[in-house]
Amino acid sequence: MKYNLLILLAFISLAFISCEPYIEDTIDLPPLPDSPEFTVVPHPDNPNKVVVSFTSDTFFDHLWSFPGGTPASSSLSVDTVFYQKAGTHEISLHASAIGGGGTSSSSQNVIIEEDAVILCDEDLTLLTDECTVKCWTLSQAPASIVVGPEPLSAEWFASSGLDGAQLDDGWCFEFEGAVLRYENNGNTFSACANYSVVEDYPIPPNMTYNIVPSNSDFSSLKIILPEDFWMGVEDSGNEYEIHSLTENEMVLLTPIAPCDGSPSNGWFTLTFVPQ
Repeated sequence: MKYNLLILLAFISLAFISCEPYIEDTIDLPPLPDSPEFTVVPHPDNPNKVVVSFTSDTFFDHLWSFPGGTPASSSLSVDTVFYQKAGTHEISLHASAIGGGGTSSSSQNVIIEEDAVILCDEDLTLLTDECTVKCWTLSQAPASIVVGPEPLSAEWFASSGLDGAQLDDGWCFEFEGAVLRYENNGNTFSACANYSVVEDYPIPPNMTYNIVPSNSDFSSLKIILPEDFWMGVEDSGNEYEIHSLTENEMVLLTPIAPCDGSPSNGWFTLTFVPQ
């Protein structure tokens, strides 16, 4: 028994020794990089546009943020930003340094003196009913919502009929002030709530829209909605390529925007009719 007790004590001592924390030598991390430098220059032909240029050369990656602007973000070294509304708008630049050291950021304010003047052209006439206001809703016809790996593809899904909460939703485009109104008539069919009907769906106030040129193979113009909002289906992005637009029908193309934030893997083709 005495020997067993000695063995037990020795084992406990070794256990305590083996559990002592290992402290690694201090690692010297490089200091955070200096703030990235950039310029903001008014556009020579449009007072509601500015040209931003990334001028630092010690960074290997960067991302712009333009709240209230179009585009809302960019990874280009030189880009043009359009502001629909007058006011003070912050431009932020986040950049990662060459050789490590982390990410730093900098920001500047730009002042836009007046709201943008939008001319009543042919496309806005169709979208807003002679440059007044027009509400659009998803078509009740089959295949008003199709999903596939590419624009216009129905390889994955084509709707045969829509939920009543979808059919009574309207997206109203006002010409004056480029105002967007979402009228859901009391509830919203939510893809992000397990495809269920949600009452009192949160609708952002004071929404506006932009129509800007598109460089895609399927469209020459696109509609840009406020960030984190959508048209037609909740799990789509906020940018919609105008594939076709007539007085009685509008077909929009937009990438899938999964509710969990994962990368898009396909496209919606959405068909709207006047409400």
